[in-house]
Amino acid sequence: MSTRTVAIIGAGMGGLAAGVYGRRAGLETTIFEMHDKPGGLCTAWTRQGYTFDGCIHHLAGCREGTPTHRMWEELGAMPREVLYPADLTQVETPDGKVLTVHTDLDRLEAHLLGLAPGDDRLVRRYARALRAFTRFDLFDAMTGSWSDWARLLRRAPTAMRWGRLTMRTFAERFRDPLLRQAMATIQYDWPGTPVFLHLNILAGSAVRRYGFPVGGSLRFAQAIADRYLSLGGEIRYRTKVEAILVEKGRAIGVRLGDGTEHRADAVISNATAHATLHHLLGEEYLDDKLRASFARPQDEMVMGIHVSLGLARDLASEPHAMVLWLREPAQLAERVRDRLDLELFGFDPSLAPPGKGVLKVLLDTTWSYWAELGRDRERYRAEKERLVETILRLLEPRFPGIMGQVEVSDVATPLTTERYTGVGPGFASSPQWGAMMFARPMTVLGVEGLQIVGQSAGGAGIPGCAVMGRNAVRAVG
Repeated sequence: MSTRTVAIIGAGMGGLAAGVYGRRAGLETTIFEMHDKPGGLCTAWTRQGYTFDGCIHHLAGCREGTPTHRMWEELGAMPREVLYPADLTQVETPDGKVLTVHTDLDRLEAHLLGLAPGDDRLVRRYARALRAFTRFDLFDAMTGSWSDWARLLRRAPTAMRWGRLTMRTFAERFRDPLLRQAMATIQYDWPGTPVFLHLNILAGSAVRRYGFPVGGSLRFAQAIADRYLSLGGEIRYRTKVEAILVEKGRAIGVRLGDGTEHRADAVISNATAHATLHHLLGEEYLDDKLRASFARPQDEMVMGIHVSLGLARDLASEPHAMVLWLREPAQLAERVRDRLDLELFGFDPSLAPPGKGVLKVLLDTTWSYWAELGRDRERYRAEKERLVETILRLLEPRFPGIMGQVEVSDVATPLTTERYTGVGPGFASSPQWGAMMFARPMTVLGVEGLQIVGQSAGGAGIPGCAVMGRNAVRAVG
């Protein structure tokens, strides 16, 4: 009996996981990747000795013995050295007020009570919820077995009690002005984030289920690529897929950019759902709902701008992340901002030369703004330079001398992301929570043997995309 073959489009987390699990299942697999590196959005880049990380904030599955950790072990990403910052983030206001979200929950509770004694009942309720969430992890149910789901369901009432609240609506319950201002921003400054997801991440950080792998995102992804290659898999870098081949209602391979065809028994696409359905399948299999959603691209790009700075400055004593409220609002790119979201990588000395540090500012933006600028390379370049200059001026009061400490700067825009990963503007085609929690790959009506995996198909972060890759292999194998 001949071995079944699978063509995998993209070496993002879902594609890499599909490759590893495909080889473990005895399938012949080939990954086609347009970039020269694995990882897709799980990536980093190096400039003059500084590593600028583009992905991981808190990695699930860092604690041994958990289902997500076991999956990382199977994929070759664990065991590895993991760092556990002492804070989730720190919020600072221009008048000198500071809220530090400690990962030590006792310390956090005492800190919040000290800041806002009049909110003691709400603070204590929040602390009790965090302690309850230390006993389970939403991602472990997704990556584990039905018994893990059963254990999660026993905890469901705890999660559901917080299910209707967002970080914004939760913050509005506080009376203290600082907590009302700050609490909405403490989870990646996403005020619309459901509170139970914040509780899951902060509680997981407290018991070291969540951490940061030394060396960052690209090194993490490279470990999985190395495991895949060690199992006999093949990755063809700098190879763009132009079309998915379909015969008699079944995916039978891919056509590459040079016109050659690669035949296979099944295809797993880690390209975006839009790219897969709209371009690789030529719109033939779009239903009316998808056609309508693809006609309305989502212009907003959350964390769409990464301004990374390599500094001749030791950041080891700084918090791991920061929401820095500005004394006066400032124009950055296409909108006026009243605060900056910072990531400070002093906790991982491997990302910078000795005694130096990496600081990154993340900004939400719109695709249309950069698409327009991209039509004129000089305007595009000038806007990136202006961003760096303005950000440094805004950071100077908090980090005196920083304007003279920049050794290298880098601005990654939505156009940068699209150029290297193929991920452009978003579309309203992703599954809802049920599909995300069960990590079900997306399928296409009328095309057998095709599975779509990744964030745009409903993958919940890095572990969700990896589980999708695993589930796609089970579906096609």
